[in-house]
Parts: sequence; structure tokens; C-alpha cells
Amino acid sequence: MRLALVSTAVVAAAFLVAAPGSPGSASAQQPPRATGPSQPAFQAAMRHCRRELPVARRFIGLPRATVEARYRVPRGLIVRYCAICTRDFRPNRLSFGLDDRGIVRGASCG
Repeated sequence: MRLALVSTAVVAAAFLVAAPGSPGSASAQQPPRATGPSQPAFQAAMRHCRRELPVARRFIGLPRATVEARYRVPRGLIVRYCAICTRDFRPNRLSFGLDDRGIVRGASCG
């Protein structure tokens, strides 16, 4: 009889720990979705970068020094030149990918 009570109590405790919405469950650990005023600002920054992307791609094949001298960065954009770029995404950043000799091999937003 005691064994049945103990096993029932263990099962009930395990059920309470795994219940959805409880502090220890996986659904409670998910980060909240981004909503509100930051979402339109993010989309506007991304559109701004994408409008500038065709102009930036004209510099593919040129050395970094030439691109830095000729390319006028519009206000609101951040430009980086990198051979190995990180994956942190920023919608208002225009990245020029460089090869080992410093020649621009690509341009992308983010």
C-alpha cells in the first residue's frame, strides 16, 4: 500500500514539473517575441540597406582603399569591410566581403 502511494506521489510530482507554463518547462524558457515599435524600425532599416545594395555591388572587384575613397555612405547605414565577418545581424549594416588580398568580393546587408 505504501509503495503504491509513493509511486503515485512521484508520478504526480513529475507531471507538475513538466506541465506547460510552469517555471521549469520549455515553453516558459522561450524568449518573448519582438513586437511593438522596434519591429517597424527594424524593417525600415532593412529597406534602407537593401535600397543601397545595388550601388554597393558596383564596387565588387575593386580594392578596399578604392571603395573607401569612392563610396559615400548614406546617413543611417554602418559599413564594415571584413574578410571573415561575424553573424551578428544588424539591419542597417552594409558589409563588404574581402578576400585575402583586400579585394571586395561581395556586398550584403546585415
